[in-house]
This record gives sequence, C-alpha cells and structure tokens, in this order.
Amino acid sequence: MKTKKIVVAALLILFNSFFIFAAEALQQLEHWQLFVQKSPEQVFELVDANVAADFEVSGPGYWNHLLEEANLERADKKDYGCYRTILSGLDPSKKYAILQKDSPKTSCAVYVNRKLVVQIGDPFEMLKANPAKGSHSSIQPVSFEFYPDENGKAEILYFITNYFYRKSGLHDTVFFGPAELFSNNSYVTLYAIICGALIFIGLLSLCQFIINHERKEYFYLGITSIVLALRISTNSLNLLSIIIPGLSAELKFKIEYLAMWIVPACVTQMLHCIYPMQNKSFGKILKNILIISDLVLGLISFCVPAYYTNRLVPALQIGMGLICAYVICLTLINLIKRRRYAVFNFLSYLSVIIGAGIDVLISHGAKNVSISLMPFFLVVFVLILIMMFAKIQKDLYLETIQNTQKLKQLNEAYLRFVPREFLKLLNKESVIKTQLGDYSNIEMCIMFSKMHIYCPVNHVSLEEHFHIFDEYLKRVSPVIKEHNGFVSKFLSGGFMALFPKSELDAVYAALEIKSCVDDFNNTLSAKNHKIAVWMGLHYGKMIIGTIGEENRLDDTVISDTVNTSSRIETVCEKLEKTIIVSQELVDRIGNAKDFELERLEDVAVKGKEKPLQIYEVKRV
Repeated sequence: MKTKKIVVAALLILFNSFFIFAAEALQQLEHWQLFVQKSPEQVFELVDANVAADFEVSGPGYWNHLLEEANLERADKKDYGCYRTILSGLDPSKKYAILQKDSPKTSCAVYVNRKLVVQIGDPFEMLKANPAKGSHSSIQPVSFEFYPDENGKAEILYFITNYFYRKSGLHDTVFFGPAELFSNNSYVTLYAIICGALIFIGLLSLCQFIINHERKEYFYLGITSIVLALRISTNSLNLLSIIIPGLSAELKFKIEYLAMWIVPACVTQMLHCIYPMQNKSFGKILKNILIISDLVLGLISFCVPAYYTNRLVPALQIGMGLICAYVICLTLINLIKRRRYAVFNFLSYLSVIIGAGIDVLISHGAKNVSISLMPFFLVVFVLILIMMFAKIQKDLYLETIQNTQKLKQLNEAYLRFVPREFLKLLNKESVIKTQLGDYSNIEMCIMFSKMHIYCPVNHVSLEEHFHIFDEYLKRVSPVIKEHNGFVSKFLSGGFMALFPKSELDAVYAALEIKSCVDDFNNTLSAKNHKIAVWMGLHYGKMIIGTIGEENRLDDTVISDTVNTSSRIETVCEKLEKTIIVSQELVDRIGNAKDFELERLEDVAVKGKEKPLQIYEVKRV
C-alpha cells in the first residue's frame, strides 16, 4: 500500500515539474490591445493613424463582459475582433516561436509584422455582407516560428471570429520564446501518451466486462476512461484536430462536453456497484433522479446544433456539480463508516472534482491559471480506480480461495454423513448437486450386521459399550471399503453395508470381518469382554435415494431386499451363526474355492409367505 502511495506522489511531482518547467521556459503574452468589430486591415489603419484601441486587456480572457460594461452592441450580431501586441528588444537574427494549445473560438488568423502566418477555419467569411451558409469554424493548436524585423520588433495580431460560441476572445494563453527552447512535439507526445493510456485502460476494462458481465464497474470505468481521453484530446491540447485535420469546432465542442455528462453518471454508477443500495432507499432514488436528468440534458446538448449546445454548458456544469456533491457526500459517509475501499473512492473523486474545478476556471478565463492540469488529475483519477479495482480483485480472489477451501471442507464433512459411493450410485458429483427426491433403481448385495458385548464379570456401562462399538467400527469399516463396499447406515449396535460391484465382495468382506472380530476379542480379553457379530447377506432389487424435507435430507434404501437381509441377520442371532446368506445370493455366487456353503433348515420370517432357504458361510 505504501508503494502505491509513493508511485502516485511521484507522478504528481513529475507532472507538476513538467508543466512548471514548460511554463517558465516560455514567456506568456499577457498585455494586448483589443479592437472589437474591426478587421485586420482596419486595425492596421487605426494603428497607423495613432487611434487608441477599444480596450487594453491583460492575459487570456473574453471580451463579452467588456462590451457589456461599455454598453456596446455587436453590429449586425456579428462577433469578431482583433488582439494586438508589440514584442520589442528581440534579436533580428534569431528565430522565435509562438504556441497556443487551442486556437480562439471559433476561427482565427494570426499576423506577424502584418503578414498572415496562420489561418484556422475561415474567419474572413464573417466580414462579407452576405456570408455563405455553412460551417466556417475550426479549432486546432496554434504553433509557428518567425523572425522579428530589423529593429528587433514583432507586431503580433490575432483576428478572431465567433460563429456560435457563447463567449468571444483570446481565451487561451499565448506562449512566446526562442524557437530552440520549445518544441510543440513534447506537448503532443505527452498528451498522446496520456490519451493512449486512457484508451488502453478503457478498452481493457470493457474487455473485462465482456468476459464477466457481473462486474459492471469495469464497464463504467471503460466508458469513463475513453470519454476522458476524448476530453483531453479536445481540451488540454487539441490533439484530435492533429489526428483529424479540419476538425470542425462544432464537433470538437460536442466531443469535449461528453465528459461533463457521461463521466459523472459513470462515476456514480461505479460507486453504487461497489456499495449497492436498496431499491427504495432515498440515496438511490436521489441518484437515479440526478443521473437521468444529467443524461437527458447531455443527450439534448449532443443532438441540438452547436449554438444551443454551447449555451447548455452552464446547465451541464450545474448538473455535474450536483452529482459530484452527491458522490462526495456518499463517499464521506462511507469514509466515516470505515467501509472497504472508501479511501480509494474519496481520493479518486476528489481528484476529479479538483481537476474539474480548475477546468471550469480555465474555461472562464482565469488569469492565474494559464496551463491546464486536468489531464494529470484525470490520470490520477484512473490510476486510483485501477488500484481500487486491483484491490477488489485481489480480495475477491482471496475470498474465492477461502470459500473454495470452506466448500471443500464442508463437502468433505457432508461425505462423513453421506457416503461418496452413495452419491455415485445417484450419479451425483457432490452433495451440493443432490436434491430432495433423487433416486436410482439398482440390484446389488446388502449386508445387515449387529454385534453384542459379553462380560461375565460385571455389567457393561453405556460408556464402555460406546467405546467398544466405536473401536469395532474403526476396524470393520476399512474392511468393507477394501472389498468395494460402503456403510450406508450405522445402526444401534450394527450397520447396513452395500456392495454394488460384486456379490463375492460382500462374502469376502464378511469372512474378513469375522477374522477381525477374533483379533479384536484378543485385545478385549484383558477386560473380560468379548463381542459376538452376526451378519445376514441378501441380493435383490432396491431403490436408493434421498428423503426428508428441503431443509434436511437423508439417504435411504427402500426395498424388500433390505427387510429380508435384516430378517436373515435375526436368524443368525437365534442360530448363533456368524454369517448366513440367502438362496438368491448363493445362486449368483456359484462355486467358490476359498469358502464353503452349508445348507441350513429353511426358516419362516415375518413378511414372507414361503420359508427362506439360507446357508452358512465358512472358510475352507
């Protein structure tokens, strides 16, 4: 976490250092003469006649308020004028350069020593008595080099026309200095890197959303990053006009204003993806009202002609401010409550608000803010969000691992109560996929077994009975598994085991259990204890499945085969025979060499009309 903070701080220092160095390397032209409603030729004539300018102005700004203060009206509703300044004390043999990151609204022409050096759009069309219809506006960076005259002077004149923008004037700072101290390529490269990084992050985030539609925050981050890249490419440095020569001012402004209504909506939605609210909560209702209003106003501003789009900017700024206030309030509440990721949210939104505030100041011609820091704040905003999403992704990954481990442990715990072999007979991979009423028809061998503890010396207590029975099952259960069987039910003093693969498995398991019991009795002889075991085996059809209710399931075996096996085990107790099998099982066993079958008298059992033919199993 500390490393991430250091990285962000380093980026802040580097960006500030770059802009401070760039600002100090060049001089800002701040003192201008303003001639309103005059063409360049008229200005030159007035200057030669020593006629004073309409206004003396300082720094970048607009002339609208000057006209209002002087009670001047625009002739024929045409909006144009000239800014003029004189540079003196220059070296006639030295080349100088002028840079303006964004040309004045909405078309302009620049003269040096009364020679036209740069023209953007067609500002001269407005001077005609009947100007042709259509767009003559265009905006792009202004950059050119020049030599002063033989006296070391340079007369700089900006001819500015405004076809639709709500404010007119030289709104952006004009930088001046020796040509070797400045190269516009450095600015272009910087902004291209920033825009490229934001677009890459945006596309990557959208790909994340396409892969996982549940992570909607990646969708909003992707749209936000791409729109912010468009904002930087049209506002801080009109990079888009370099990529698309002849970019009209109408389209430029509409693309630039996307960030004023799309970004606030996306940022708010991102916040609610991280901190969901109830559908009828006041905060969510307020959020929906703000976002819907903002989006409707934004769509209107994008669809109407540029003249109206520009005049909707104050409303867009108010909407953006309201949403930002809502986001900051909600973020502060989360911060006070110490909710997860609240610090990330607060810092990211705060950076956007600071950047937006500076951007608004620049758009209003703030003299003390000549260089836009908005790109830096937007990059910081996206970086903080990426860190937050990375932290969320890491936490989700760790939670997934923990949940997987818990699920594995839970599944293993369930398998202690529901045998894995039982699930296989139901064609189920895990207990989680088992539902109430699942069943399967099957034919196999079933074993019923019970044990009894003898102690001629004294009475066997319940605790002793439990421990002896538990130890007996620990010895017997592995034997059943080794012979491809499993214990389906543990009964009072016994168990019921199923052998789905082979009938011989059940017989061999019974014989080995008998041997285990003999060994176990040797260990109990010191306590004068002895156990006797009876096992009844039968083969037939049965249904295995789950019964119970939705909140509690249990496995069961339902069939007359089960009852018959239980009855045979009862016969074992009466006849004091360890292993007795039914005629149905004997018919499937066939001849075996390592054990013999001894026919016993037929017995009548409950639930059977005919006596059962039974056999005792003995080792050879």
